[in-house]
Amino acid sequence: MPPVVRVFVLGSGSSGNCLVIEAEGERLLIDAGMGPTRATERMRTLGADLVTSRAPLGLFVTHDHGDHSAHALPIARALRAPLYAHAGIHLDRGAKRVQVVAYVPGRPVVLGPFTVETLVIPHDAPQIALRVSAGGHRFGIATDLGHVTRELRALLRGCDLVMLESNHCPELLETGPYPRRLKQRVGGPLGHLANAQAADLAGALEDTRVSRLVLAHLSRTNNTPDRALSTVASRLRRLPVEALLQGESRRLDVTGSRRVAHAEQLGFSF
Repeated sequence: MPPVVRVFVLGSGSSGNCLVIEAEGERLLIDAGMGPTRATERMRTLGADLVTSRAPLGLFVTHDHGDHSAHALPIARALRAPLYAHAGIHLDRGAKRVQVVAYVPGRPVVLGPFTVETLVIPHDAPQIALRVSAGGHRFGIATDLGHVTRELRALLRGCDLVMLESNHCPELLETGPYPRRLKQRVGGPLGHLANAQAADLAGALEDTRVSRLVLAHLSRTNNTPDRALSTVASRLRRLPVEALLQGESRRLDVTGSRRVAHAEQLGFSF
């Protein structure tokens, strides 16, 4: 039986972020840090077309930094998708041919088979994490955050698959080429998660509903996949973890764990 939810990762990291989530013949997009041409090419490498006869039900922009939002209007226009924006997303220029829908983080948005839950998380721009549910399966994504909150732990514990930032190694950041002010921004409480911070959160997700963890938004300059994986995996015993390289395209199938499926058959929920 095919998975209920499919996630096409077209890019993650400072080179451009964009996801397509598919369920029951419908789609949502998260972020538009690349233009329609590059997004189309990335989608084709994953064996699918970005432009289809059905317009996506919505494009959610997590925050107003260029690697997440620079191409939101062009992609929304090209795909005929309404653009969902919370306060702090600035879309004044060229928005006339795009339907912009304002929403309040913390209030679920239901679009076709999808329920989209959003949570404000700490960053130096108004930023959200998302949990997208469809057909009983749940996908969570949290990147671009300076520290982990209790509310974020609760949001992600209810997911089947989690895509989590593991941005930098503090030692590489400290000795690397970034100017001092940028180092302080990245490593600060409103910057990006270090590998050890991601590991702490990963440890809190073990033995919950989460059955797969994907590390994302890795810095090319201040991290390596091996460092991120070894740091996070050292805190885990039973939760599978993998790393998504910066700029890599990958398809992720969201499937529930056997433990959760069995529990739900018995009438328990997670």
